[in-house]
Amino acid sequence: MRKQLRMMIEERDSGVALILVIGIGALVGALLTTAIVIAVSSTRHARDDADWQGALAAAYAGVEEYQSRLAADPSYVLQGNSAAPFTAASTVVDDATNPAFGFAGSWATVPGSDGTASFRYEVDSSTYAMDGTLRLRSTGRVGTETRTIVTDLRQSDFLAYLYFTDYEIEDPAIYGRSSSCVKHAWAGRTSTCATAIAFSGGDEIRGQVHSNDTIYACQATFHGRVTTPYNPGSGPRYLRPSGCGSTPDFRVKDPARNNSPSLMGVLGMPETNSEIRTAALDGGCLYTGPTTITFNSGGTMTVRSPWTKQTRPGAANPTPSECGLPGTGTNRLGPGVTVPVPDRGAVYVQNVPASSSDPNGRLAGEADATNCRGADGRTTGNGLGYPANNETAPAAIDGVAAYGCRNGDIFVQGTLRGEVTLAAENYVYVVGNTRYADRDRDMLGLIGNNMVWVYNPVISSRTRPTSLTIDAAILSLRSFTVQNTVTENASGYSSPTLTVRGSIAQRFRGVVFRNPGSGYIKDYQYDPRLLHRSPPHFLNPVSIAYGVTTWIETPPAIDANGAFR
Repeated sequence: MRKQLRMMIEERDSGVALILVIGIGALVGALLTTAIVIAVSSTRHARDDADWQGALAAAYAGVEEYQSRLAADPSYVLQGNSAAPFTAASTVVDDATNPAFGFAGSWATVPGSDGTASFRYEVDSSTYAMDGTLRLRSTGRVGTETRTIVTDLRQSDFLAYLYFTDYEIEDPAIYGRSSSCVKHAWAGRTSTCATAIAFSGGDEIRGQVHSNDTIYACQATFHGRVTTPYNPGSGPRYLRPSGCGSTPDFRVKDPARNNSPSLMGVLGMPETNSEIRTAALDGGCLYTGPTTITFNSGGTMTVRSPWTKQTRPGAANPTPSECGLPGTGTNRLGPGVTVPVPDRGAVYVQNVPASSSDPNGRLAGEADATNCRGADGRTTGNGLGYPANNETAPAAIDGVAAYGCRNGDIFVQGTLRGEVTLAAENYVYVVGNTRYADRDRDMLGLIGNNMVWVYNPVISSRTRPTSLTIDAAILSLRSFTVQNTVTENASGYSSPTLTVRGSIAQRFRGVVFRNPGSGYIKDYQYDPRLLHRSPPHFLNPVSIAYGVTTWIETPPAIDANGAFR
């Protein structure tokens, strides 16, 4: 009986053990399964996270690849995929050879990724002709992850600088010097050429400065970065003029050379502003001969232009009402016409064409109709009051007389409401305060094919010049300068201030101050909007590079299979 009972107990214990073993085994199996699931999930999560990060890097790679294409071929701004949604507002030439444009669902491979990373991009060039800005939407792909960024690409241009010069000397033509003087000092310009013009005491330069030449400075304060190609073996990258007792103050210093400009290469200037004429014929206004433009704060401008007959010659309507007809009527020297400021457009003032077959050309006997005389009846003048009574007109430069009767000159002043660029085939004269009605909204470009003058007439009864403000981006393919800075020396007289809020670019350095009473102390202030905006149709350097001004990540525009969302 005991034996039988013991056997029954043993059989029962063995059954419990078996159940226990099975239970433990099941638990271990569950734990293993959970561990495997967690490991696999973690691996997938890690891979997805890496793909997600990699997709953003691939999108950036797309931006850099597009920038490299623009650097190699500036005309590539015209290429794209006209069927891409982001390009719908632009006119482009389809380029199916570039896989990044996504023809037939193609993607471009990120170099060095072994095919695991790729990108596609779409370009919006709808505002490029007006402000030089391209918008690029770039989508990167790694695995099944895609990410999209939108960037604004802006040309590295004159507008990046408050003050830009090609040469730091006065225009050699003013002194009748040889063309051999048109050479940078660091490249061997001779001492017989015009003396370099220096930044002087009291000058406040509140923005970035670049000169392709060697900079001369004495006591001036530079609040922004200063750059130049001049690179001596040691010491600062500027020179002080003789007799200068103090050093200039460079607030942003090259860390390798104390109180010194930084090193940067040459930025080439265009030879002409004639492309602005093309823009003026396409939605803007073309005026002929001496032309006064006075901006009115309500968004209009009053134009006097006695030689002008057609403002868009060759167009279906060569005399559109939005430009007016300032050269018609019995009194062509009358009050002029008041018209709206061309919206995001251009105004170009051309010389009177020599050919009588040109719609704006000179006809027989027409000189008397425009009264080619000065205000005092002299035989030289333009009929618009320049020169003024008893004024000593500035000397001719390269044979081009100031206030020539048939010169394509602009005489501008007033309060601008709007965005416009004014360009002259000859001179631009700023004859009074030229300001914005709203400094956050309005924008003006002034481009002279020759000089851009600050009007400063010398007449027997005039009062001395008063302080002047110019809100504008200024580009002179000769010089930006003040008239008549050598005619007076008023001992003890405090010179007025010339305030420029915007930017100044010029081929030759123009004189603003020479003697007390005959010039201006400079107060130049950069308009920070010019880093990402420009006046309409503003000119660009000969060599162009594109930089990213803004970027933002947006929801993915394209799925991994290539379909737009």
